[in-house]
Amino acid sequence: MNLKVFIIKLLVVIIAGLIVGCGPSLRKLEGETLLPEIDVVQVKEYSEEALKLAQEAKIDVQMINTKISDIDNKLMVLTEEVSSVSLAKIEELENRLSLLIEAFKDLHEQMASIEVLPQIRVGKRKSATFSPSGAATLVTSSEYDHYQNALRTFDKRVYGKAKDMFADLLKKYPKGEYRDKAQYWIGECFYAKGDYANAIAAFNKLLKYKKTSKADDAQLKLGLSYLRMGKSDMAADEFKRLINRYPGSEYVPRAEKYLADIKM
Repeated sequence: MNLKVFIIKLLVVIIAGLIVGCGPSLRKLEGETLLPEIDVVQVKEYSEEALKLAQEAKIDVQMINTKISDIDNKLMVLTEEVSSVSLAKIEELENRLSLLIEAFKDLHEQMASIEVLPQIRVGKRKSATFSPSGAATLVTSSEYDHYQNALRTFDKRVYGKAKDMFADLLKKYPKGEYRDKAQYWIGECFYAKGDYANAIAAFNKLLKYKKTSKADDAQLKLGLSYLRMGKSDMAADEFKRLINRYPGSEYVPRAEKYLADIKM
């Protein structure tokens, strides 16, 4: 309620109360006009009380306005903090997460290899004798070391050098165990550099592999690459392919969100 309106209403109520309270004291004047006897002192007291209440109300309003202003400032700061987390930063964090997942999968495969190592038959012997040196030979290889070095280079954001290292791995080990993963990270190197056309070519090349664990990853990045190029329709097609071809993929919810954003 407006403060002036509040004061006026309060004064009207006070004066009305005084008039009613003075009812018995009405006196008759000439022309039979009835006027109330007004206690000036009492009116002054009521007026001062009303003014005091109005001042207190004003202070309360100022305090509320101050709190609202503080809340607005906090919201503004929070909005700026959220907006400062750019899409590029989010994608960088996603790449780091992919690297961690990659390392976890490699460790899991290595552990599985060590577990089955004693069961490998050697010549006429029923099983091979387990030895640490044998496990090391099975777990690591020059291809594996090359691949890990390339991943570490990518993690350092030296994308040009990392791309060359992955490409060199494909040349040295065209039928190697990490050829599909190397092809995927070549696409990621192009994507990180903003070269979306070459990234699309690299991801499409990966999808031609008969067997790969990086297919849904590549499919998602195809959609994102087209999205970065401003080709929303083509991006939507890629996201739909991800949903249809890989319904169990962890990226399906993200693809659905991107599709919803494109349609808005």
